[in-house]
Amino acid sequence: MPTTQPPVLSAALGVGLHRTSWDIGPEVYSFKYEEPAFPGFPGMKEEGIFYGVRFGYTSRSWVPASPKKSPPDGGAMFRAEGRFAFGQVDYDGALLDGTPYKIDNIDDYVFEGRLLLGADMLCGDTLSTLYTGIGYRYLNDDPPPPVGYERESNYLYVPLGYQFDSSHKVGWSFGFGAEFDILIVGMQRSHLSQVGLYDIDNRQNNGYGYRASVRFQHKSKDAIFMIEPFFRYWDIDDSEIEYAGYGYYGLEPANETKEIGVRLFWKF
Repeated sequence: MPTTQPPVLSAALGVGLHRTSWDIGPEVYSFKYEEPAFPGFPGMKEEGIFYGVRFGYTSRSWVPASPKKSPPDGGAMFRAEGRFAFGQVDYDGALLDGTPYKIDNIDDYVFEGRLLLGADMLCGDTLSTLYTGIGYRYLNDDPPPPVGYERESNYLYVPLGYQFDSSHKVGWSFGFGAEFDILIVGMQRSHLSQVGLYDIDNRQNNGYGYRASVRFQHKSKDAIFMIEPFFRYWDIDDSEIEYAGYGYYGLEPANETKEIGVRLFWKF
């Protein structure tokens, strides 16, 4: 007698790999920004702790919508993601005339948004993704008067990255990511009118960044929970020089930014 076998569920339709998915969760990280010393300026640094949230949407149109269909070996990936964080930093540097100066508990906040296109490669239980796209990062630093002034940092960049997921089945698995970021253009707005000069915009033409992370993730029927330690870095060259009034010229010096932290998020 012929028998009817129940359809075998495609591994691609397990909780680890969806046709579309959303993710959201908090992050906390240490922040360190440094500018080197040069004649007339002793250098400066800002350090603090930031608290924020990350959110994202991912689409993989190649993943079958029906559990009766087996997945292909990969296809295109689209992702939109963003993050927002705020914190307080301590400044150790100098005034405009080079006099050493320190101030604590400066309010900062940052926003970053990215649109990514990638190529997925599915091999058994593992998923690898190469991607690129466009990213924008905004950082606001606002020391209080009478000697502080608001600074707005804007980076437009191209990310080139790789992501790896060891398994999309139910249970624990690990993954990692690595990325190199190419600065297209940066713009540093200094509100020097708050200290009696002209507001200026310093264009930054050269720089790069990179980031890396490791993920520990648990997949259940309803969602994926992830713990992800990460490191982010920026290295930006000297900006163009702009006239700030009254015999002063403004330059955004070469600088480095390091962020080390961890984020927790849920994917569903």
